[in-house]
Amino acid sequence: MKGSLSDMEDLCRSDPLVRTFRELVRFPTQSDDNSKTIPSTDGQLRLGAHLVSLCSSLGFKAEQDDKGVVTVIVPPSAGCESADRLALIAHQDTAPDAPGDGVEPRLVKNYDGGAIELDSGLVTDAKICPNLPSHKGDDIVVTDGVTLLGADDKAGVAVILEILREIAEDPSFRHPEMRAVFSVDEEIGRSADYIDVQKLGCAFGVTVDGGEAGDLDTTTFSAEAATVTVKGRSVHTSSAYKTMVNACEIAARFMQLLPPDEKPENTQGKEGFFHVHNLEASVSQAKISMIIRDFDGEKLKDRVAQLDLIASLLNREIGYESVSVGHHHQYSNMGEVLVKHPEVLSRCRRAYEAAGIAVRECAVRGGTDGSNLSWRGLPCPNFFTGSLCMHGPYECLPVKSLHLCHDAVRALVEICADSRS
Repeated sequence: MKGSLSDMEDLCRSDPLVRTFRELVRFPTQSDDNSKTIPSTDGQLRLGAHLVSLCSSLGFKAEQDDKGVVTVIVPPSAGCESADRLALIAHQDTAPDAPGDGVEPRLVKNYDGGAIELDSGLVTDAKICPNLPSHKGDDIVVTDGVTLLGADDKAGVAVILEILREIAEDPSFRHPEMRAVFSVDEEIGRSADYIDVQKLGCAFGVTVDGGEAGDLDTTTFSAEAATVTVKGRSVHTSSAYKTMVNACEIAARFMQLLPPDEKPENTQGKEGFFHVHNLEASVSQAKISMIIRDFDGEKLKDRVAQLDLIASLLNREIGYESVSVGHHHQYSNMGEVLVKHPEVLSRCRRAYEAAGIAVRECAVRGGTDGSNLSWRGLPCPNFFTGSLCMHGPYECLPVKSLHLCHDAVRALVEICADSRS
């Protein structure tokens, strides 16, 4: 099967949620980890200005701050003034892993469960996207096979915008006071830093930034980043005997001493890991860049201690302080916070149920904005968007799943209209 531009155009005429999504993905908003600006790319500023204009036209107060974050203030509906204030959060940027400029989605109508041929010649099938066959019979938005789609997280942005439009146009839509937040630079791990939790003043929030329909992310890894620095001793090879210390070899020794079964490719479920993602080495010096992950905060500390132990062992063998380890905390398991706020997860579960969605509570082998936001005082589980195979040209979005996301978020808003902590 192949996607069609004309079928996509036809759907956009009749489906305002899909139309909004297509409008959003046409903005190039990839974040850039090498940029020194905030946000890291100008495209996010342009999309943010567009969002401010859209939300202002609906009658809401919307502002884009100096970091590019857009915040929309939604007053409560009549009779809901004392309900808990809710935050709905999605990010504007897309991943830098594949081209994000010139995105023009296609539509595969009535997917037959087999392979989907993209315009570039790439083929999406069950090997690339294991969940795809379960969407047999659905209409699926796909890429041209060159760009990413941007459903991560413009699907979330589109859903929140649709909720705001419905609130503005339907006086009977009961809702609490809310803040809609469209963040920046999530894909390079910075967006939560730019959200002022105290200023939001919300009892809790949800990020709308997940994957398969039905997923409710309630637990994440805790995460550290580490840099291992090796100082070698470079001398001419003609006089190297008992003198040279080759930093390349010491770095290789360090990596060999990491537990071989505790790598991303050898772990699953709630198993933690060590992951070397970059190595720079010469005889005189080497640098190993790593991430360390575990669901248990104490076990994460033990993993960091293992790195120090390996460094100490090698330094004793070498005879001087050749190996040093630096590390910094990235995020913590939001599940450790959410367990203290059972009413938050109860409302989320009830929202899925009200929308007719079977909930799957997920332990994410990664992190979400909710990880850091939860630990900063805003309990924040993560709702699905329905997007599949994110961060590349195989990315796709079943239309039914996008609408289920909308239904779950709308149900949550309505439940929160009558709830207090």
